[in-house]
Amino acid sequence: MKQSSQDGFTLVELMVVIVIVAIIASLILVNFSGIDHRKVMQAREILMIDLQRIARESQDQSKILALSLKPSIESNTYQYEVLEYQPQGDVQATGLTNLDSRWTKYSGFNARELPKNVLIQIKSTQFDFTNAKNTELLNERAPKLIWLGNGEIKPAIVQFYYDQQPVGAEIQIDYLGKIHEN
Repeated sequence: MKQSSQDGFTLVELMVVIVIVAIIASLILVNFSGIDHRKVMQAREILMIDLQRIARESQDQSKILALSLKPSIESNTYQYEVLEYQPQGDVQATGLTNLDSRWTKYSGFNARELPKNVLIQIKSTQFDFTNAKNTELLNERAPKLIWLGNGEIKPAIVQFYYDQQPVGAEIQIDYLGKIHEN
């Protein structure tokens, strides 16, 4: 009787291994993009909680607060922070004269950094401010999202973007400070 020795693997065994490796690689790639998407959604939820907190603090403290977006120089990402409006009398007392210096960093809120490749777009919505006397809060140079200290807010739509693609529904904030997700 002849014994056949088998050196190496059969073609079927090699094909099975290749298929298994391909399936595992595709699962890993899908999982990495899912992690990024979860980070963006988590940042979106944190922003919504922060918006509610800012509204509460603005009304409780009777302060005019605003949300400001700016690029973070250290980590090449974006961050948002809360600014406080200094009325005309306070500005003269401190010696600040230009419009941008009326908005100072609010000490009750730390800046939050967004995940990499994430951007927030804030668009002011049209609302009739016929009785508004302070046009500095309504002009183009003013922040887009402002809490007026009396429970009212400058209405806006907030949208998250990841790699320039919208993530989640738009967040609409009406003039009474109610947050709506579409």
